[in-house]
Amino acid sequence: MSMRKQPQTLLEYLHEYAITRPISDETARQYRVAIGLYLRWRGSDDQPLDTLDELEVSTWLRDYGRTRAAGTVRSKRAYIMSLWRNAADDGYCDGPRRRVRLTPATAPPPVAWTIAEVDQLITTCRRLKRWHPCGLRRSEYWELAIRCAWDTGLRWGDLIAMRVRDVPPDGSVFAVVQHKTRRVAICRLESRTLDLLHASLEKVPRELVVPWPSSGETFRAQFSRLVRKSGIRPGTWKWLRRSSGTDVEVQQWGAAARHLGHADGSRIAYVHYVDPVQLAQHGDRVWPRPLS
Repeated sequence: MSMRKQPQTLLEYLHEYAITRPISDETARQYRVAIGLYLRWRGSDDQPLDTLDELEVSTWLRDYGRTRAAGTVRSKRAYIMSLWRNAADDGYCDGPRRRVRLTPATAPPPVAWTIAEVDQLITTCRRLKRWHPCGLRRSEYWELAIRCAWDTGLRWGDLIAMRVRDVPPDGSVFAVVQHKTRRVAICRLESRTLDLLHASLEKVPRELVVPWPSSGETFRAQFSRLVRKSGIRPGTWKWLRRSSGTDVEVQQWGAAARHLGHADGSRIAYVHYVDPVQLAQHGDRVWPRPLS
């Protein structure tokens, strides 16, 4: 009877972790990216689990943070520390004894596209040529994806995993369990989005609403080209989630957190998603009266 070899290094443990934990292929890839950045900084091909050091990880994060946004640095820290703690829980090494700290940084306020800019993005979609791998025209696929993102406010991973059978044909609300937080988000597709979805299903029957067969990088690269063609302000796919949340918040104060699937009373929407400039321009903001 053969005995399973215990993982000795970060990459060896990641291989076991990705098999034994319920994480997606995209999440496993993000772990590999974080480890790769860390190892490149160290100048090594791998690192033994029993040599992980809090001061060294903190120093790497400080250096990495000099050219990256604060949110990006936090995510890389989370991936490394998650692996380290789980490896310790599995008995492969000692866990961190001191906190791995991040260099304090002032995060810029969230910026989102206006509804007019998203409309302009959809207009650009309709001029796209060629076909998407799922069988739809690229123009149909990208318009459907953008409309679904706007209507639901879902993260990219939850959007491409959304199943056709979970979307009521009559346009009533439906629930989506978010992969990142495991919280339930209540969604609804607007009538024009539903019409586009039903028309696309007649052409290409499928299980997923907006299937994506390639990597997240490829999706984001194609979307970036679409944004440049449209002539709107440069932004990423995440801007659609911000734009959707901001538009909801403009209409009803406090509604963005619920729309984006955050916990009741959470400030996450205001810190990371709601554009304060749009809120001040279009919300019920009260300004001081002019002085005489």
